Amino acid sequence: MLSHEEKSRIADEEQYRREIAPKSRSNIDLIETTTKILQGIAIIAGIWATYYAYKKQNDDKAAQEKERTLQTAREFRKSFYEKQLQYYAEAAEATATLATEATDDEDYIKARKNFYRLFWGRLSIVEDSSVEAKMVLFERLLSRYECKTDSVSQRDLQLGSLNLAHAASRYTINVWLDSTERQRYRR
Repeated sequence: MLSHEEKSRIADEEQYRREIAPKSRSNIDLIETTTKILQGIAIIAGIWATYYAYKKQNDDKAAQEKERTLQTAREFRKSFYEKQLQYYAEAAEATATLATEATDDEDYIKARKNFYRLFWGRLSIVEDSSVEAKMVLFERLLSRYECKTDSVSQRDLQLGSLNLAHAASRYTINVWLDSTERQRYRR
């Protein structure tokens, strides 16, 4: 049998379990719940930070790709416009020579070859519609001038050459210069 002291100690332990243990257990439960909530918040914050970093990296990559594409397009346009200007200058030079030299002159013969090479070839790749129209008009004038059966004079060729040069100039100015600079070149 149990002594009175042992019974008293058992009773005290039971009373402790009934009164104090639930309080400490609720504190432990509160700490565990708080820890779980904080862990959940940390997980959510980690997921959000990862998503944000991923989105920012993709946005930066897209912006860089767009800039590379724009730079490539600028470089292509620049080289295209440079070739166009070169061919326009060659065409203006050829038509000016055809309009100012005698048909039996060596420079005239070279210019004629160059004109038709430009007309039927590389100029067709880059010319805009206004320059194309002036080239076609000049070619018709040249054909009529060389046949000598029509009343086309060397002066008509000179005006055709000048019209071609002005069309090429207007187009080039519109492409290369900004609006304030264009004002100085109104034709």
